[in-house]
Amino acid sequence: MARKDKPLQLRTVDDSAPEPAPAVRLENRETEWKSREPKPVRLGPTVEEAGVSKRLALPDRDEVELRTHQPGIDVLIEPEAAVPEELEENWGEAVIRRNPIPWGWFALIGLAITGSVLWSLSRVEQADEHADWIRTKTVTALVDDEQEELEATRLIERIDARIREFANATSVEALSRMVRQPERVTPLMRSHYKDKPVFPGQLRSIRTLQPVTLDNRGNFWMASVSLGDLGTKSMILEIGEDGEPRVDWETFVCHQPMEWDAFATARPTGTSLAFRVRLERDHFHSHEFADSNKWTCFRLTALDSVETLFGYVAAGGPEEAEILRVIESNGGGGVSLILRLGIPDGLRSRQGVVIEKVLSPRWIYLDPPASGA
Repeated sequence: MARKDKPLQLRTVDDSAPEPAPAVRLENRETEWKSREPKPVRLGPTVEEAGVSKRLALPDRDEVELRTHQPGIDVLIEPEAAVPEELEENWGEAVIRRNPIPWGWFALIGLAITGSVLWSLSRVEQADEHADWIRTKTVTALVDDEQEELEATRLIERIDARIREFANATSVEALSRMVRQPERVTPLMRSHYKDKPVFPGQLRSIRTLQPVTLDNRGNFWMASVSLGDLGTKSMILEIGEDGEPRVDWETFVCHQPMEWDAFATARPTGTSLAFRVRLERDHFHSHEFADSNKWTCFRLTALDSVETLFGYVAAGGPEEAEILRVIESNGGGGVSLILRLGIPDGLRSRQGVVIEKVLSPRWIYLDPPASGA
């Protein structure tokens, strides 16, 4: 490695001091061509002092190179002489060999750009088509909503008019034009009003009106009406195929084949009657129905009545399964049903009746009951 020269510095030179001992310098191939370093050049002092002066020791510029690093021998020795002309002629080849022009990448980039442009144009066209479709659907929906709103308004107006017309009726013939299932219900109305005038009640107001769904049928409405002295009553209306609302008269008056209290007291035997009752589970087993493994018991009551009866069905039979299903679907509490009840001849139980058939799981017949029900 090349020798590093000592940095230049000021030193005090004492002329009276003895000369230093001569230094022996080791020679090598790298420094043998250099002459021995001359003795330091002594500069005269700027200020004369008694026997002491300060001088700057600076070697000769021509004989000593002033740099901190000498190149190594491997740099000084050239392996061979180079011809500039030949080097210049080979410059292009070297560049070509090291960095060839990637023409394939240019082609690929061009294809990608072209594809992006085409894709963008197709998307713009699809967006325009989608926007047109959205506008069309929006206009159609608005028209449909407007039409549906108009039809709903007209329907409510017809329901309101029918309720008022029903409340103002004074004859069975007038009512028969406004009730559901008129062929079956008209005879029932004649029997119901045979000893009293037709007076549904003086309508004061319609408090609520809302659609109801019964067995997936959405053409029923429930109205709560104030009828003066009769108080507030519920009214169910069905919208017929002709769009006309018709009142369910049977639920409006809670029709019974005979008064419940009279039935419970008279206990007619040998006949079966369809009653609208409120049913709950019970465990009153007595007389003919004392065996709980054979009979299942239910408590029966009726609207605006005081008497309570106990209805029995055969345990494990279809009627028991139907009643239990209705109870479960209503959360386990009491349910309203139409039941066909019978009192066998010679029955000793004073409050027991036989539940012969479940005619409807609610107080309304959605479809006319079968003949003989």
